[in-house]
Amino acid sequence: MANGIIVMVSGFEFIKRKRASAYDLLLTSLGFFRIFLQALIFVSNLIFFFTLQIFIGQESFLFFFFINEVNLWLATYLSVFYCLKIANIVHPFFLWLKTRLSRLVPLWIMLSLLFSFAISVGHDLLYWPTAKQELKRFGAGNTTVNSIFLYLFPAPVLVLGLIVPFCMFSAASLLLLYSLCRHTRQMRGMATGFRDPSTKAHIWAIISIFSFLVLYITYYVGVMILLFGPSSQTLVLFFYFSLAALYPSAHSIILILGNSKLKHYIRKFLLSSKCCLRRGSSLDSTQTQ
Repeated sequence: MANGIIVMVSGFEFIKRKRASAYDLLLTSLGFFRIFLQALIFVSNLIFFFTLQIFIGQESFLFFFFINEVNLWLATYLSVFYCLKIANIVHPFFLWLKTRLSRLVPLWIMLSLLFSFAISVGHDLLYWPTAKQELKRFGAGNTTVNSIFLYLFPAPVLVLGLIVPFCMFSAASLLLLYSLCRHTRQMRGMATGFRDPSTKAHIWAIISIFSFLVLYITYYVGVMILLFGPSSQTLVLFFYFSLAALYPSAHSIILILGNSKLKHYIRKFLLSSKCCLRRGSSLDSTQTQ
């Protein structure tokens, strides 16, 4: 629902203004691909819940890997976008990027798709045959979940597909947190304190960025536990599936709470829903009378 709201609101804004801003384009792309990711996670959870077995086909795994990679890179670029847009950093290269944000966002989206497709195809050609053999061994009960995912996520794929976007996301988030905290301290010294609207907005931005960082780190902790944690199959898989579902949904909810335009549309939707319910109840009461 959260990602659907993001996509619908951006679509309404595009229809109204006949153009999409760089931020809306990035946010819509992230929400769109997260809907696919959540659907895949939901189906995987259902299969695991009813069968207590892992079914990983070649096409299904590569599609999940591609969608997950796109989501990680788009979330990373969203953090970079926030850093360039909000952080008060005086550096020639930083200022150069800031002036070209509207041109960079479509390029970032295209790079996310191309890189995710390339690493998925590379995984299919180089590592899937070995992973397939390991899956057969797991079906015969001769290996563990950790061993399977070590073959599914070998070191080169782990570095390029997970560690690189994680480092970019963390660097942009920490740089933005540092800039916001420094600016908030300066504003508190000149203004009336926490009740000042500008200060409150910066404090909310700090909370949002910190929440993004915590969720992102939590997701990667789940991946590391899946790869190198205890060999208890059910516990590890349940923990990983829970974290994999928590990150994209909670991150989108925080995005909505920190965006005044999205909150405005949600209020309008809730008010219209209440009006419809009241009209329906009044019609029912008149019919019964």
